[in-house]
Amino acid sequence: MRLSEEAFERAYETARALGEETRFRIYRRLCLSGDPTSVSDLADAFSLHPNAIRQHLARLEQAGLATSRPHREGGAGRPRRLYRAVADPLVGLGSRSVPALVALLQDALADLPSERPVLVTLGEAWGRAWARRRKREEGTPRTRRGRAEVLAGELAVWGWDPRTRQDNGAMHLETARCLFPDASGRGCALEEGLLAGLTEGLLNGRAASVSVDGCRLEVTV
Repeated sequence: MRLSEEAFERAYETARALGEETRFRIYRRLCLSGDPTSVSDLADAFSLHPNAIRQHLARLEQAGLATSRPHREGGAGRPRRLYRAVADPLVGLGSRSVPALVALLQDALADLPSERPVLVTLGEAWGRAWARRRKREEGTPRTRRGRAEVLAGELAVWGWDPRTRQDNGAMHLETARCLFPDASGRGCALEEGLLAGLTEGLLNGRAASVSVDGCRLEVTV
């Protein structure tokens, strides 16, 4: 099953909108903020002119990553706008759409930031969002073994070719394939974040050990 045109455009807009580092940092701040945030607050936080902040926020709204509403504090004058993040950019994309989504992200890598920490953080956010979607739609087992089996299933759907084995009552899980084998290193960093976010979101810390290095994930439960 391929991505619908609407889902494809949404995923593509997400990748493009977060490819600019300052815009990504603004989106991250909105995600971490517990309250709606004003343009002036963001301008102070990033030492930017309010008009520059508005341009970034407009791009985030266009991509469906942020929403805003007017807020009047009393008195005359135009009400200021308050912004909050839409924190699940991948919600609505079914699991059978994953191969098309992976191909899309591969094509979009060149438009994403080159800084490894930014890419890892971006991947983690997407991985956690995907895990939340998976748990809402299908639930998750209560046992560590059951959660690990769900994780293995998701890794297989994404294309990481997971391998599992049993050893003295413990279950070992590791990936055997890279999704984005690009020479620039962008793909490696994005995969590391995706794997970390998926693992954290689906296992909820219920693992004896977790190691993530690029496209290499090793988990023991």
